[in-house]
Amino acid sequence: MYSFSSNSYEELMTCHRDWMVICLELINFIDFSIFEGHRGEYAQNKAVADGKSELRWPLSKHNQYPSMAIDMGPYFAELKNTDWNDLSAFAAFAGAVLVTAKRLYIAGDITHQVIWGGDWDSDGRTLDHKFRDYPHFELTEENVWNL
Repeated sequence: MYSFSSNSYEELMTCHRDWMVICLELINFIDFSIFEGHRGEYAQNKAVADGKSELRWPLSKHNQYPSMAIDMGPYFAELKNTDWNDLSAFAAFAGAVLVTAKRLYIAGDITHQVIWGGDWDSDGRTLDHKFRDYPHFELTEENVWNL
Protein backbone atom coordinates (compact mmCIF):
# COMPACT_ATOMS: atom_id res chain seq x y z
CA MET A 1 0.00 0.00 0.00
CA TYR A 2 1.19 3.49 -0.84
CA SER A 3 0.81 6.76 1.03
CA PHE A 4 0.86 10.45 0.18
CA SER A 5 3.81 12.72 0.80
CA SER A 6 3.05 15.67 3.07
CA ASN A 7 3.01 17.98 -0.01
CA SER A 8 0.51 15.77 -1.86
CA TYR A 9 -1.69 15.53 1.22
CA GLU A 10 -1.64 19.32 1.73
CA GLU A 11 -2.69 19.87 -1.90
CA LEU A 12 -5.45 17.25 -1.57
CA MET A 13 -6.84 19.09 1.46
CA THR A 14 -7.53 22.13 -0.78
CA CYS A 15 -9.79 20.04 -3.03
CA HIS A 16 -13.46 19.13 -3.13
CA ARG A 17 -14.54 16.15 -1.00
CA ASP A 18 -15.03 14.02 -4.14
CA TRP A 19 -11.30 14.38 -4.89
CA MET A 20 -10.50 13.23 -1.38
CA VAL A 21 -12.65 10.12 -1.82
CA ILE A 22 -11.19 9.33 -5.26
CA CYS A 23 -7.57 9.88 -4.25
CA LEU A 24 -7.83 8.00 -0.94
CA GLU A 25 -9.21 5.01 -2.85
CA LEU A 26 -6.67 5.24 -5.67
CA ILE A 27 -3.61 5.46 -3.38
CA ASN A 28 -4.41 1.90 -2.23
CA PHE A 29 -3.47 0.64 -5.70
CA ILE A 30 -1.20 3.16 -7.43
CA ASP A 31 1.63 5.36 -6.21
CA PHE A 32 1.05 8.92 -7.37
CA SER A 33 1.69 12.54 -6.51
CA ILE A 34 -0.74 15.41 -6.24
CA PHE A 35 0.93 18.47 -7.72
CA GLU A 36 -1.74 21.09 -7.24
CA GLY A 37 -5.26 21.58 -5.99
CA HIS A 38 -6.48 25.11 -5.30
CA ARG A 39 -4.66 27.86 -7.18
CA GLY A 40 -4.70 31.52 -6.20
CA GLU A 41 -4.67 34.43 -8.63
CA TYR A 42 -0.88 34.72 -8.98
CA ALA A 43 -0.36 30.95 -9.44
CA GLN A 44 -3.20 30.73 -11.98
CA ASN A 45 -1.94 33.60 -14.11
CA LYS A 46 1.61 32.20 -13.91
CA ALA A 47 0.30 28.82 -15.13
CA VAL A 48 -1.17 30.64 -18.16
CA ALA A 49 2.08 32.52 -18.78
CA ASP A 50 4.02 29.23 -18.56
CA GLY A 51 1.66 27.52 -21.06
CA LYS A 52 0.30 25.13 -18.43
CA SER A 53 -3.24 26.52 -18.52
CA GLU A 54 -5.38 28.40 -20.99
CA LEU A 55 -7.65 30.04 -18.41
CA ARG A 56 -6.72 33.18 -16.49
CA TRP A 57 -7.90 33.81 -12.94
CA PRO A 58 -10.72 33.22 -11.88
CA LEU A 59 -11.95 31.03 -14.75
CA SER A 60 -10.14 27.76 -13.92
CA LYS A 61 -11.77 25.11 -11.76
CA HIS A 62 -8.52 25.27 -9.74
CA ASN A 63 -9.59 28.75 -8.59
CA GLN A 64 -12.66 27.62 -6.67
CA TYR A 65 -12.33 26.70 -3.02
CA PRO A 66 -12.46 23.87 -2.45
CA SER A 67 -10.85 23.16 -5.80
CA MET A 68 -12.90 21.30 -8.38
CA ALA A 69 -9.67 20.56 -10.31
CA ILE A 70 -6.57 18.64 -9.37
CA ASP A 71 -3.22 18.07 -11.06
CA MET A 72 -1.65 14.69 -10.32
CA GLY A 73 0.37 11.95 -11.91
CA PRO A 74 2.23 8.68 -11.43
CA TYR A 75 5.14 8.52 -9.01
CA PHE A 76 8.05 6.20 -9.72
CA ALA A 77 9.98 5.05 -6.64
CA GLU A 78 13.11 4.24 -8.65
CA LEU A 79 13.18 7.84 -9.94
CA LYS A 80 11.96 9.32 -6.66
CA ASN A 81 9.80 11.51 -8.88
CA THR A 82 7.33 11.70 -11.74
CA ASP A 83 8.63 11.16 -15.28
CA TRP A 84 7.14 14.20 -17.01
CA ASN A 85 8.16 12.88 -20.43
CA ASP A 86 6.35 9.55 -20.08
CA LEU A 87 2.98 10.52 -21.57
CA SER A 88 1.96 6.86 -21.81
CA ALA A 89 2.36 6.57 -18.03
CA PHE A 90 0.16 9.65 -17.59
CA ALA A 91 -2.47 8.13 -19.90
CA ALA A 92 -2.41 4.81 -18.02
CA PHE A 93 -2.72 6.71 -14.75
CA ALA A 94 -5.65 8.72 -16.15
CA GLY A 95 -7.40 5.46 -17.02
CA ALA A 96 -7.07 4.31 -13.42
CA VAL A 97 -8.38 7.66 -12.13
CA LEU A 98 -11.36 7.60 -14.49
CA VAL A 99 -12.30 3.99 -13.71
CA THR A 100 -11.99 4.61 -9.97
CA ALA A 101 -14.10 7.78 -10.20
CA LYS A 102 -16.74 6.08 -12.33
CA ARG A 103 -17.02 3.17 -9.89
CA LEU A 104 -17.34 5.55 -6.93
CA TYR A 105 -19.91 7.68 -8.78
CA ILE A 106 -22.07 4.68 -9.65
CA ALA A 107 -21.87 3.51 -6.02
CA GLY A 108 -23.03 6.96 -4.88
CA ASP A 109 -19.80 7.68 -2.97
CA ILE A 110 -19.08 10.84 -5.02
CA THR A 111 -21.46 13.32 -6.62
CA HIS A 112 -19.50 14.47 -9.70
CA GLN A 113 -18.19 12.87 -12.86
CA VAL A 114 -14.57 13.45 -13.92
CA ILE A 115 -13.00 14.97 -17.03
CA TRP A 116 -9.33 14.40 -17.86
CA GLY A 117 -7.20 17.15 -19.46
CA GLY A 118 -5.84 14.69 -22.02
CA ASP A 119 -9.33 14.00 -23.38
CA TRP A 120 -11.50 17.06 -22.68
CA ASP A 121 -14.60 15.69 -24.43
CA SER A 122 -14.26 12.19 -22.88
CA ASP A 123 -14.55 10.46 -26.26
CA GLY A 124 -11.52 8.23 -25.67
CA ARG A 125 -9.31 10.12 -28.15
CA THR A 126 -6.44 12.35 -27.08
CA LEU A 127 -5.21 13.66 -30.42
CA ASP A 128 -8.41 15.56 -31.22
CA HIS A 129 -7.50 18.37 -28.79
CA LYS A 130 -5.00 21.16 -29.40
CA PHE A 131 -4.36 21.68 -25.66
CA ARG A 132 -3.56 18.51 -23.76
CA ASP A 133 -3.00 18.77 -20.02
CA TYR A 134 -2.11 15.22 -18.95
CA PRO A 135 -1.85 15.84 -15.16
CA HIS A 136 -5.18 17.76 -15.05
CA PHE A 137 -8.55 16.36 -13.89
CA GLU A 138 -11.80 18.20 -13.17
CA LEU A 139 -15.05 17.42 -11.43
CA THR A 140 -18.09 18.15 -13.57
CA GLU A 141 -21.87 18.03 -13.31
CA GLU A 142 -22.09 17.14 -17.00
CA ASN A 143 -23.02 13.60 -17.98
CA VAL A 144 -19.70 12.84 -19.66
CA TRP A 145 -20.00 9.09 -19.04
CA ASN A 146 -23.46 8.84 -20.64
CA LEU A 147 -24.95 7.24 -17.53
